[in-house]
Amino acid sequence: MRQIFHALPWIPPKEPDTVIKLFHEYGVPLTFHSRQLLKAKGENNKLYLVTKGALAYYIADQYKSHASVLNLLIPNRAACDLSALTGTRVNVTTRAIGTCEVLSMSPNIIPNYMLEHAEFGLEMAKHVTIKQECSIEAMVANFTLEPADRLRTLLKVLLLSYDKPIVDDQWMKIPLDLTNEQYGSVVNLTRVSVSRLFSDWSAKELIRKSGRNVFVRSELFKDIYDWV
Repeated sequence: MRQIFHALPWIPPKEPDTVIKLFHEYGVPLTFHSRQLLKAKGENNKLYLVTKGALAYYIADQYKSHASVLNLLIPNRAACDLSALTGTRVNVTTRAIGTCEVLSMSPNIIPNYMLEHAEFGLEMAKHVTIKQECSIEAMVANFTLEPADRLRTLLKVLLLSYDKPIVDDQWMKIPLDLTNEQYGSVVNLTRVSVSRLFSDWSAKELIRKSGRNVFVRSELFKDIYDWV
């Protein structure tokens, strides 16, 4: 699951409490619908905090017919924050996965608060580093793990990131509903490959699907490597 750092792959950690408080104090609530664009590649800086639903960072791939997902952003995760901190533009597209609620805040608020509060600046430096470690772990997973292990790892990461306990002898619902194509975009697989893996696990009674709802058993995660 984790091969180099302590950060989980694909889903960055929750924002520091101070950041969440700033969003709730200065942010404006917005709702976006499935696949709706929040920030285009190369666009001027914006800043969001996910409060419900999920967003994804998409990167274009000239060798595939669809874009790949760099990160999934679930509640209490900020979006577009790294480019806001550096004041640079990036070649990443931010879109909603299903209906998503966010708080939108001026990109200048966090950098200004960092200048006024040295301890917070240090906390943010550590947090930004962990976010980058998350992205590196995701790329390492997609480059080194076998297809089935990538998808198994993502399902486990989703449970852990939503603070859902992994328990034996019962079905656990994956808290974020994704299509097979969306799963594939995260772990670098085709929709057909994801469907085949789900069918194989279903036949072994390791997974159960009802529409986009996915339920898993802890046996699916047996022998997933994690150095931590």
